[in-house]
Amino acid sequence: MLVDVADWIVDRYRSLQEWAKDRFAEDPREAEIAKFSVIAVCAAAVALITVTLLWLVIAVLGAIVQGMAGGLVTGLTWALERVADWHLTEVVTTPVHAYITAHAAGLPTGAAAIWSAWTVTGPFLWLLCWLARSWGARLAWVLYGAGTVAMVYSASPASGRMLAAGIAVLYWGVLSVFAFRGINRRPTVHVHPAPAPTTALEDLRAHIDEQFAEVRTRLTSMEAAAKDELAARRADLDR
Repeated sequence: MLVDVADWIVDRYRSLQEWAKDRFAEDPREAEIAKFSVIAVCAAAVALITVTLLWLVIAVLGAIVQGMAGGLVTGLTWALERVADWHLTEVVTTPVHAYITAHAAGLPTGAAAIWSAWTVTGPFLWLLCWLARSWGARLAWVLYGAGTVAMVYSASPASGRMLAAGIAVLYWGVLSVFAFRGINRRPTVHVHPAPAPTTALEDLRAHIDEQFAEVRTRLTSMEAAAKDELAARRADLDR
């Protein structure tokens, strides 16, 4: 599509250029003005088409993202509701719901909103702990678990409070295995051994060795120079 539009614009540009050339052939100044006018018209057309295409792309992508987000929220809500209605999780969710309903009467926010916030906050914190390994999220997860256990213990029947609280702690502990993963892993630290310290006596010995080496080098060079000079004198005597 973009290629066809570009070809159309190029064709129109060439046609207008030929028209301006034929129309103002006798007046170079008018031909130059017509040429720049054609360029301005084509540039405006390109800009208008580009803006229109960008608007269409953004609108389509926005609709797709909005639909996906709505479907994700709906699916997540449905999944959380199914989990909340599961008999094994009702040991935790039913007392929590009862506690929130009983104590939200005088609050500005209704019990339904608080219940929805509680059901969404738990999975969100768990995913944040598992994926991001944030210590702030882990602290919030601990507080969330403690508050949940307290609500379960308070709103459960008197004969089964300890059992319900124990089941809540069990669920929270199993989920915490994934939320607290990687805590015992420590970063690998490479320790490079430091060079052995040298004493003053060793430094003095090294300095003396360097001096002797320098003296030996000078003596060797002097000996070679003397031999060369002696050989040169013998050569002169032989002549």
